[in-house]
Amino acid sequence: RRMLDLIGLGILAGVIPLYLGIGLAFLIRRSLPRSWESGLIGVATGVLIYLFFDLMHESVELTGVRDPLSWVLFLGSFWLGFLGLALLEERQLGKGRRDSRMLTLPYVIALGMGFHNLGEGLAIGASYAGGEWALSWLLITGFALHNGTEGFGIVGAAGQTPLSIRDAAVLGFLGGAPTCLGTVLSGFSLSPAFSLVWVALAAGSLLYVVVVLVAMTYTPSRKIAMAGGVWAGITFMFLTAMFLTLVGGHRS
Repeated sequence: RRMLDLIGLGILAGVIPLYLGIGLAFLIRRSLPRSWESGLIGVATGVLIYLFFDLMHESVELTGVRDPLSWVLFLGSFWLGFLGLALLEERQLGKGRRDSRMLTLPYVIALGMGFHNLGEGLAIGASYAGGEWALSWLLITGFALHNGTEGFGIVGAAGQTPLSIRDAAVLGFLGGAPTCLGTVLSGFSLSPAFSLVWVALAAGSLLYVVVVLVAMTYTPSRKIAMAGGVWAGITFMFLTAMFLTLVGGHRS
């Protein structure tokens, strides 16, 4: 019974809002002219930049100043998330798979957000386990609003590359399902090292995607639209984080 409750909380906070955000982003993407493409990619970039700094803050808190092993775990995981993805892309391009380049970005973004949302699930599950029902529902409300905006980051990164219903279903699962995993894992004693590895992996992967999106879109004719989109993306994430802090006292 308790397991089902925890999974249900994760679905409400992570899975459903992310699917709603992806669906709304799909509608906006189809209704806007192509000239808005740079702005949408900018929004995606802004969302990722905000999440990157959020994850780096978590990494610093999990890294011990007098614990060299934690340094190695952070740097190794960050390397795997950042340079590992660059090596994977280079390998794909070497095989002539250039058409798949843009399609892989939304998947990488969804995975990075999934790592991030696992931490949100841990916070929800911990409050539930402690009997803090009011806090649990406040966290769910705040995280749901936060995760809904992440759908724009996933869809916006695809630009004009077609995304099928199957793609949308898989992307929503990759980004939202870890919230459920986090609510369940909160019942176990997880080591800080475990958390550090996953947070650093997420930070590295998101930074890689930010670099790729900026290099691809920040051209002389598109820089204003791109910059405006980045500001809008960061603004969305900042406002939802402030709302979450106001209602639940927990920073995302």
